[in-house]
Amino acid sequence: MSKVRLLVLLLCVAIFALPVMAQDDAPPPLVSIGESDLGPVLIGQNGFTLYLFTRDGADVSNCYERCAEAWPPLLVGAADAELTMGEGVPGTLGVTERTTGTFQVTYNGMPLYYWWRDWAPGMTTGQGVGEVWYVIPPYVVAGSTSEEHGSFLVGPNGMTVYSFDNDTDGVSACYDQCATNWPPLLVDSADQLIAGPGATGELGTTERTDGTLQVTYNGMPLYYWKDDAARGDTTGDGVGGVWHLVAPAM
Repeated sequence: MSKVRLLVLLLCVAIFALPVMAQDDAPPPLVSIGESDLGPVLIGQNGFTLYLFTRDGADVSNCYERCAEAWPPLLVGAADAELTMGEGVPGTLGVTERTTGTFQVTYNGMPLYYWWRDWAPGMTTGQGVGEVWYVIPPYVVAGSTSEEHGSFLVGPNGMTVYSFDNDTDGVSACYDQCATNWPPLLVDSADQLIAGPGATGELGTTERTDGTLQVTYNGMPLYYWKDDAARGDTTGDGVGGVWHLVAPAM
């Protein structure tokens, strides 16, 4: 075999081998946990910090035009795009269609964004901008406060969580229509049980009859309330005399 033919053969082998090699290198998850100057936060595939906008609705973005230039949404190519999460992320990814026809990734119903002034992974310069933009810590529950109620627990989306008097220790009694009105706080595994600031009690899980894992706090199964529309809402407290805010202290 001549040197020229050998060189051509080796070049062809190298070219056909490239796609195989590329396929072996799986891309990073769409959303994962990264370290920042504020501690662990959710990050995108590029390693940059992700943010939520408190003026958004559930699965609805209210950030367009100049807002979206400063806060670029995390986008995927289609409504049924594969949504991958890194290990330990204690939430659920989804997709919402923007008015522009593009598809934005959501986390527990919250549309996700980057911040144009973060120029390197780990930066969180968007935290607190306008008192409406915030990083997303990967906790399952954390403490919150209000003048009316004092301290109480919130879930990973910042929404208030509640306990149900009809539950017994570690066992949920809320199913069917009850669970529609009071969606349980769920995780995929106990590895996702990360306590945020102010949550000093014991986190655990209880298996529901459908096989899902519901988060418990000091043995109490935790729930959201369908009529809470925004972070800080506590409209479920006292409903029926059996639903209550959860105090973070043990």
